[in-house]
Amino acid sequence: MLKEYLHKIKLCAACPKMCRFACPVAEVEKKERVTPWGKSLTALLVLEDKLSYDDPDVVDTFYSCCMCKRCKSYCLVDDVDIPSMVQAARDEIVAAKKEPEDIRQFLEQFKKFNNPYDKELALPPHPSLSPEGRGSDILYFVGCSTLLDKDILNSTINLLDKAGEGYSTFSDCCGFPLWASGYTEEAKGLADKVKTALSSSGAKKIVTSCPACAYMLKSIYPSLGFGLSADVFHIAQFTEALMKDGRLHLNKKSDIDTVYHDPCFLGRYLNIYDAPRNILRQTAALREPIKTRENNNCCGAGLYQFRPMTAKKVTEIAVENIKQTKAKQIITACPTCKRIFSEALKDKIPVKDLTELI
Repeated sequence: MLKEYLHKIKLCAACPKMCRFACPVAEVEKKERVTPWGKSLTALLVLEDKLSYDDPDVVDTFYSCCMCKRCKSYCLVDDVDIPSMVQAARDEIVAAKKEPEDIRQFLEQFKKFNNPYDKELALPPHPSLSPEGRGSDILYFVGCSTLLDKDILNSTINLLDKAGEGYSTFSDCCGFPLWASGYTEEAKGLADKVKTALSSSGAKKIVTSCPACAYMLKSIYPSLGFGLSADVFHIAQFTEALMKDGRLHLNKKSDIDTVYHDPCFLGRYLNIYDAPRNILRQTAALREPIKTRENNNCCGAGLYQFRPMTAKKVTEIAVENIKQTKAKQIITACPTCKRIFSEALKDKIPVKDLTELI
């Protein structure tokens, strides 16, 4: 509930508001209402019954967030967490049936195929994907975003094969898009099914290509009452561990100038910055953009569902930050970031996933 964040909201609402310079939505829309401070003040006024979710602008304020957590990089108060507060507000908005029409349409679209992409997604045939993998200690949680990108899927499977790792696979959506939209009850229903399937696999380690999947399984599932007994790893962490153990040897280092983009959920949420770089330094000539690590630009993915025009401009700003390195290829560790940048650049600069270099 939003009232659980009252103390944090008051701290934020009384702040000198430096985070406005970090928020990608505020940078594009230049409205005080959509700044992190603006969201906190709106939340405070809702809790004081001076504003309500009957006002479309109030609702819009809470859906004007990438959930990228970049505001936290500029925040000096440990207790303040804007994305968590925004998430609580979205839960209340949905519970009150006040969500925007396009959000309702998104839910109906999701129900058709059990994913946010309005199409049937399934694992393609692959020689390594056989029933013999079941019962292994490792489960590769593919997720719906990775199913859209067969290059990431195949390169990850080949990586696991190369390391001699036996594994099973699971390819359904983790429920993150539902949860992030405020549809917590629907996300719980999906999480229940996913947990049952993962538990029955007997896996001790769950590996995923998608940072949002990793965060959802590792952090949000327990908060929803569906904690997993297996440890959850992003593929960057898992690959780095294989390298250190001598179970995986990388391809010969390329001299192609390469820039790495930190995905928001891998970096600011899971605090995984070094593992991708440790891998890349052995496979490519790595460059860093001006804004990098915890200050890195969001690709805009979290906005396309709610306000696509703003999202496109957020993407353009992120692309410009990358272009200033004059790198010849972009590497990220998130299938969604890869898709967003690939569509924006239209093949002018190759965009690849970390696993595609191994």
